[in-house]
Amino acid sequence: MRATLDLIPSVTIHPDRVCCFYSPNWQPCKPTKQSFDITESASEQYENDSASPHVIKFDHLLASDRKAHGSVSPIARRKLARAVDYLLLLTSEKNVYSRQTGRQFAMKVAFVTLTLPSTQIHSDNEIKSSCLNQFLIELKKRFKVNRYVWRAEKQKNGNIHFHIVIDRFIPYQSLRDIWNRICEKLGYVSRYRDEMQAWHKGGFRVRHDLLAKWDYKSQLRAYKSGVVSDWNSPNSTDIHSIRKVINLKAYIVKYMSKNEVVNRETGEIDEVLADQEGRIWGCSQDLSNIKGAQVVAGVNVIDEIVRLRHDDKIKMYHDPFFDVYYIRISQLHSKSCPSLFSAFAEYLLTQFNFQSQKSLHYA
Repeated sequence: MRATLDLIPSVTIHPDRVCCFYSPNWQPCKPTKQSFDITESASEQYENDSASPHVIKFDHLLASDRKAHGSVSPIARRKLARAVDYLLLLTSEKNVYSRQTGRQFAMKVAFVTLTLPSTQIHSDNEIKSSCLNQFLIELKKRFKVNRYVWRAEKQKNGNIHFHIVIDRFIPYQSLRDIWNRICEKLGYVSRYRDEMQAWHKGGFRVRHDLLAKWDYKSQLRAYKSGVVSDWNSPNSTDIHSIRKVINLKAYIVKYMSKNEVVNRETGEIDEVLADQEGRIWGCSQDLSNIKGAQVVAGVNVIDEIVRLRHDDKIKMYHDPFFDVYYIRISQLHSKSCPSLFSAFAEYLLTQFNFQSQKSLHYA
């Protein structure tokens, strides 16, 4: 029996956009690539539809380059941005006590950096498998970290390091203790201790090559701290909340998807990030391959889409295959689009067990 194709007007809703397109529906089942064909009726119906100037071409969809080549591709950047967007939407603001100020402050997500205590002697994949993976598992078990997004980069010295955005704030000493213990499985803390004891064998010695970024007083303070801990607690981690940033999503995505280091003063590229093995970014399972709320464009939905199309304040992108309206979910509510807003709220409830519609009004 010959397969037939119907194209159904559909809508996908994300926190920052609404996408309109035609969803393929094969009957009785999708054909194989060898028998890939479309019916004359479907082709004529949509090529002649003046309201839908979609030309049905499928060849270019079959070829894609899935290799990252050590840098974040445009497709990967969009996926990373989507994961960050949902992470921020699903994470509630919480109060955290600051030991430095003695006060509480409001935070949404925390930014973690992990480095190796000594020179990397294992492959990138082994570091990710033995160290990063266990670190993320322990964060989930011990500190109830539910969602995260991570990015791996190569430092100038050849060591791999990691940036992670998490939905909890963790005391810095606990974070350091966990990461150093995990790194010691591969001997990185022991090698750090041997290197420091050899360098400071006759007492404190300053690292002149690091003075530009690490002044004398800071080096002396680190030396004294190292002596107290017998060099068993290297400063291999950093954690801080991201505050006073107007567009938090843009800030995080730009930082975690960069492929080069730009000099802030001159605007020139100081360093192109080196290639690495394996995955260069990842996220918690529920943030992976998010599809968004998908609905068939019924009468109510079509009316709301038309309302968005005629709103001059909403940025729109038109393509022969789809239309995208860049609008935050909170704006859908204010623009009187209850069907689109409710569909997205229902999606969050079923997909993430997220039940607060009130917070969506301000997302």
